[in-house]
Formats: sequence, structure tokens, C-alpha cells
Amino acid sequence: MMAQPHFAAYLTLAVLVVMFVLFVLEILPVEVTAMLGAAALVVFGVLPSDEVLKVFSNPAPWTIAAMFMVSGGLVRTGIIAGIARFLSRHAGRNRFVLLTAAGAFICFASAFTNNTPLVAVMIPVTVQLAHSMGLSPSKLLIPLSYLTVLGGMITMIGTSTNILVDGVARAQGMTPFHLFEIAPLGLVVTVVGFATIWLLVPRFLPNRDSMADLLGTRRRMKYFTEVVVPEGSPLIGEGVMSVAIFKRQGMRVIDVIRGEESLRRQFPEVVLAEGDRVVIRTDMRELLGLKDSDKVTLVDRVGSKSTTTVETLIMPDCKLVGRSLGSLRLRRRYGVYPLAVHRRNQNIGRQLDDVVVRVGDTLLLEGAPEDVRRLALDVDLVDLNEPTDRPYKRERAPFVLLVLAAIVVGSAFEIVPIQILALLGAVALLATRTIEPAEAYNTVSADLLVLILAMLVVGAALDHSGAAQLVVDSISPTLRTMSPLGVLFVLYFITQLLTELLSNNAVAVIVTPLAIALAHSLGLDPRPLVIAVMFAATLAFATPIGYQTNTMVYGIGGYKFTDFTRIGLPLNIVTGVAACLAIPIFWPLVPA
Repeated sequence: MMAQPHFAAYLTLAVLVVMFVLFVLEILPVEVTAMLGAAALVVFGVLPSDEVLKVFSNPAPWTIAAMFMVSGGLVRTGIIAGIARFLSRHAGRNRFVLLTAAGAFICFASAFTNNTPLVAVMIPVTVQLAHSMGLSPSKLLIPLSYLTVLGGMITMIGTSTNILVDGVARAQGMTPFHLFEIAPLGLVVTVVGFATIWLLVPRFLPNRDSMADLLGTRRRMKYFTEVVVPEGSPLIGEGVMSVAIFKRQGMRVIDVIRGEESLRRQFPEVVLAEGDRVVIRTDMRELLGLKDSDKVTLVDRVGSKSTTTVETLIMPDCKLVGRSLGSLRLRRRYGVYPLAVHRRNQNIGRQLDDVVVRVGDTLLLEGAPEDVRRLALDVDLVDLNEPTDRPYKRERAPFVLLVLAAIVVGSAFEIVPIQILALLGAVALLATRTIEPAEAYNTVSADLLVLILAMLVVGAALDHSGAAQLVVDSISPTLRTMSPLGVLFVLYFITQLLTELLSNNAVAVIVTPLAIALAHSLGLDPRPLVIAVMFAATLAFATPIGYQTNTMVYGIGGYKFTDFTRIGLPLNIVTGVAACLAIPIFWPLVPA
């Protein structure tokens, strides 16, 4: 009779270890790994079906989805973009004052807004600010990501992790957290983190070239033109990439069209034949020089088209995700050429047709401005060069602010639970057409919700099987020799280390019940330990995969992996020490 619970516990831990390995190796998307782990625990009978159904009654995922919709209303009505443009217009003034004001706005906005759309709106503004102040965008984009993370810890609705930890703690029988309960600690950590960023960035964050900078200055006007290889041309039989006139400074071969077929996939092995049309990107000086060449003939019927080079960010809701660039036929459908893809410090400029688009990629596109805008609107690309001009519902902005204020006030005074308020707020925005249903659903990250629900099943299995208690019993003798503050430090930095390697929400779901069981075993109050998990599972700055906003700015700023470590590791330590020292001040570790 006693062996069965231990078997279930060990089986659960084995499944968890396999999941951690898959998380780290990234063989499958994290949400798929979480679903496989949850399914295995259900199939093996570790978690009964009635316990699985209880997971779906956890309010955390539905609160997160509703708050995503409310955040979408803030973006849709142009509230955030309006403030961002105001900051951009004053870029020429005192740099210290401007950057401090921008940082304060980001921290405040992220306390009440989902971080992902906030960063998406602020990235083009941040790039413009950097250029207007003579700075490399790489000096400001990592701070943008870090400040949104810090500001999100001021309220319980600032990050999905906060809401999720609260949901897990409720399921464990703890008193719910109210909206501003973590605000004193969040403000302390945000101020400490803000000051640390100010000190570290000028000295240790290098200037990095973005992808567009590596391919040439974007401020010079370029042109697409087509030239034909005429009969008897000396270029017939030559490799297109070895032709001298195509290798002049400021000139780039984009494509070779033979009949109606694009030969771009075969670069650089393409050998020119009579009648081939060579698509070239060049400036006006070299374009005029081609007119006098006896080796090629300009295609008069097409003419030369003024183009622009645009960096675009692939967001989770972008319609290009999961598709190869070749299958998209961007040249045929939009007249837009992809020049390069930046992914995790790699600039991919060859065999682009085979590249499968992923979230967080930065695409360098070339085309007429109107064609690029049409593509961006059709597939939900974020233009990084300038804020997207879209028809905001500005007249609805006061109503969105009223809805958000009602959620904040109602939750702060505990008039109505935050879950109900968030749901009512989302319904109000939908019913008044402030945000259209399709737009609202696009704001909800489906992969995040699937990950959270699957990990909640895994967390329930940890508790039901006795695996959590087994882990606690094995480490308690060692931790009993430490002071309560020492236990807090150990728990915080172990959680933070796991977050740097895995999904922050997955870590939060796994470690929260362990922290509660550990507190009961050691005779400590579980609340401060749960808060330590909440902060440590979010404040992970040392890698670009520790938090989604880090991944978003990774490619855009042309960063190396070590840039995040150079700034993020000291920031991890400073904010972690500040949090661990401040937590006992607000929540005593030992019950009275």
C-alpha cells in the first residue's frame, strides 16, 4: 500500500526531468512539451480525471486572457502610441530627463498592460529616439525590455506570471493576493533595477549594428530596377555574382528572372543566359551608369521604382509564422523582396526561400513604401523604423481608461475579485466595439494559455502524487541548518536559474507548490516564499530566452547572447539581493 504513492511520485519526477531536458534542448515548442508531460501523467494514472477537470476551474488562465484583451484595447485606441510619440517629438531635449521620463512611463504602463504589446509599440519609438540622440539602438532596446519586466512587478496584473502564481497559491489554500500587495516590493526592485541599468548600460553594453546597418545605410534612397541580358551580351555564360558591373559599391543583385521563374533559390550558382532579367537594388548614380552600358539593357516598360529598406519584427500573431519565405511569394503578391533574416545573432542572407519564419525573427524587406505597408497590414508585421500609422479608435480611449480604472479600483478595494473584473472589462470592450472580436482574440496568446493549462496539470500531479512532498522531505534537513533568510535566498536564486533555462510560467507552476510545502515543513510563513518565487520567475535578465520581451529585442538590436549576460547577470544579482532583503520587511518569514 505504501509503495504505490512513492511509485507515482518517482514517475512524476521522471516525467518532469524529461520535460526539463526537452525545454532546454528546444526540440519541441515549450507548450507542446508541456502538453506531452501533462498527457503522460494523465495516461499513467498519476492524476485522476476529476483532478484534471479541477485545473480548468483555476481562474489564472482566464484572468490572463481577459487582461490581454484589455491591454489590446489600450493599444487599439492609440493611448500608448500617443504617449510614445510625445516622447519621440521631444527627443532633442535633455537626454537624461528624456530617457528617465521614458523609463518611468514604460515602468508605469507595464504595471497595468501586457508586456508584449507594450514592447511592440515602443520598439519603433525607441529606435527613433536612439537615432535622434546619436545613439545606437542597441543602447536602448535591452533597457526597454528590462524596464517592462521590472515595471510589471508593481501590480498583480503586471505580468501573467504574477496572476499564475496567485492562482496556484489559491489552489493550495492560501489567501489571494490583492492588486497592490506586491507594490512596495515591486517599487523597491524597480528603482534598484532602474539605477543599475543606468550605471551598467553606458559602460558595458556595446554599440551593435542592426541588420539594416550591416547591409548599408538605410537613409540613402535606393531603387529597384530590372536589366535584360540582350542578344550577344558578353555577360552570357557568366555567373551572376561574378559580374563586375553588378559588384559596384551600392549595388546588390536581388533576383534573376528567366521567363516567369525566379532563380533566386539557386544563388550564387546562377549562370546568365540571353533574355534573363536581373533585378538590381542600387542608388541613382549607379542606375544612371547602367543606361550607358552595352552589356545590359534597362527594362523601359517596368522602369525604376523608388524603394525603402524596412526592418520588421515577427510577433506571435504574425500570419507568416511557420511558413517558408519561398512559399509566401512576396515578390509576386506585393512586389517586396526579403533581403535578410536576423535570428539569434545570425544574419541569414542566402537561401532565404528555405527559411521558415519564427516568432522573434527580424526581416529586412525592400520595396516601395506603399507595398511594404500593404504587406505589413495584411500579415501583422511590426515596422521597426517608425510607428505604424493605423486607424486608431482614439475616440474610445477615455472608455478604455475608464474600464481599466474600474478594474484597478475594484480589485484594490476588494469590491469584486480581479477575475470577474477582468472578464467584465473584456466584455465591455467587445460589446461597445472598442475592440473587434478578431482583434481581441489575436491579443490572447494561445500558446501561452496552452502552456499554462498544461503546466497546471503537471503542478497538480506533483501535489497529488506526493512528489512535491518527497522533494521537500529530501532537502529540508539541509535547509533546517540555515536561517530563514538563507532559505529565502536559496529558493529565490534556484528559481531564477531555472527561469533562465526554461519558461518562466512553467517554473512558476512547478516551484510555487514546492515553496509552500517547504514553508510548512520548516515552520515558515509560505507567503514570503511564494512572493520570492513570483519575483524570481520573472526577473530573469541574463539570457535572451529568460523572458519573451528579451527575445523580441534580441534580433532587432543586433545583439550577441553575451550582451544579455553582461548586463543581465549583475542585474539578476542586484535585484535578487534587494528583493530577498526587502521581502522580510513587508512579510515576516516566521509567523507571529
